[in-house]
Amino acid sequence: MMNRNFLILLVVAGWVLGSCSNDRGETLEERAGCISKAEMIGVAGMLGHDLFEGRAPGTRGGDLAEAYLKSVCQFMDLQPGAGDSYFQPFVMKGFSNTGFALKAGGTSLEYIEDVVGTFTKEEEFIKVDGDAVFVGFGITTDLWDWDDYKDVDVENKIVITRVNDPGMYDTDIFEGSTLTYFGRWTYHIEEAARRGAAGILLIHTDESAGYDWNVVKNSWTGEELYIDSDLQNNLKFRGWIKENSLRKILDTQNIKLEELYAKSRSKEFRPIHLGTKIQIAGRNSFRDVTINNVVAEIPGKTEKRIVLSAHIDHLGIDPSKEGDQIYNGAIDNGTAVGAMMVVAKILKEFQSDLYYTVTILGCNAEESGLLGSKYYAQNTDRSSIIANINFESTPVWARSNSIMGIGARFSDFEEMIKTLAADHHLEYSSFSLTNQGLFYRSDQYSFARYGIPSVWISAGEDEVTGAKNYTEFWGKDYHTVKDEYDPEWELEGMKQTIEYALLLIERINNSQSPPQMKPDLSFPLED
Repeated sequence: MMNRNFLILLVVAGWVLGSCSNDRGETLEERAGCISKAEMIGVAGMLGHDLFEGRAPGTRGGDLAEAYLKSVCQFMDLQPGAGDSYFQPFVMKGFSNTGFALKAGGTSLEYIEDVVGTFTKEEEFIKVDGDAVFVGFGITTDLWDWDDYKDVDVENKIVITRVNDPGMYDTDIFEGSTLTYFGRWTYHIEEAARRGAAGILLIHTDESAGYDWNVVKNSWTGEELYIDSDLQNNLKFRGWIKENSLRKILDTQNIKLEELYAKSRSKEFRPIHLGTKIQIAGRNSFRDVTINNVVAEIPGKTEKRIVLSAHIDHLGIDPSKEGDQIYNGAIDNGTAVGAMMVVAKILKEFQSDLYYTVTILGCNAEESGLLGSKYYAQNTDRSSIIANINFESTPVWARSNSIMGIGARFSDFEEMIKTLAADHHLEYSSFSLTNQGLFYRSDQYSFARYGIPSVWISAGEDEVTGAKNYTEFWGKDYHTVKDEYDPEWELEGMKQTIEYALLLIERINNSQSPPQMKPDLSFPLED
């Protein structure tokens, strides 16, 4: 069977080659205009295939995705981008559990139905026991003079925190309805770990999280992966609790959740001890997992470089599901990897015109918290990177009336993309889902946090047909088994994304100076 599978991989790798090329003297823009459907489907269709079993890192399907993308890079004659290799290996810690018991006073909550989470210590039997403390939004930042923790010691406690940030309820603070870095669940966990908490429960509502419980459940009931440096703290458990399930605990203490919420909206808020202990106990399995980012390069006239990125992983298989068990991730992120590789293919055709070197980065473990791109950014020569252009969940339907640059507002990319759009009689649009903090949830953020101008580029949501397929995808199919390859996709939105990524790269290539970050940022920069 494996021989047959690899034969298929080699055949499909060849799909990316059949197209017009610049040997007839055409310009980059002319070449971009004749991108074929076969080019776009060559990689995207394969990564979304059942053979890849959902591409979870450290699984057979994840390994296959790495090997496949490496073979495509070799077939396209791209140079290795990780020294003399196409693979940048890194070791992660994988943790899994098949369920646990959570008790608070006389209340017991059910795994999956009420709460999900992960134990993050290398112990077979885990017991986390601590006083429950409500910490409001759990945010401490000088940017908005906000400190939910004050001087309250939560070491060895189990903190319960809201997700999102106060701007969701008061548009005059933070960035209003636009979710900031400090509203992301990842930040809340990082802050709880810095404070020495033993565990954290994130309160889930559809509105505050930006997605329903099924997304949380699908993302948090399989193996969770971590870079070892993220585990050097006291935090033994990190998880989510349904809002109504939390009410069951609070009712035993005659505490009204709405009253806690009201207090948390004030700068004067202080953590509130809830008068009960929470005990979480269960079996835990763990392993070391070595996975790879796939890295290739197209050398330019200078070693200064533009990094193109797209994550190759998805959620894998859920054997407990009835019917379809494979999270194919055809759009998230097969089409994005496909778009990146078509851009790379065309840039390779125009290599003699490139001033900047172009790095192609197939990130791994994005679904685990941008871990592959984070590792890459931490372990590469960042001083040589002038910009990052990221591809994420690239739309596959009709062309759009606009181009989006998610995160462009933090750098010169915004003016560049606005000008590019206007020059081609298009609008520049913002993502309607700004309340979900997508800029901080995608791989471009791993570069932006180091002060590198970074953008996720995409055709807009406003299709010329009037349909809103892209917006609906995030509400219906995102992180579900319904995210599957469809041969009926028009792929015009994908083609448009590729075209404008190429034109943006051309503008950077021809510019007198590279893009710069703007001085006022709403997220902290790393040293």
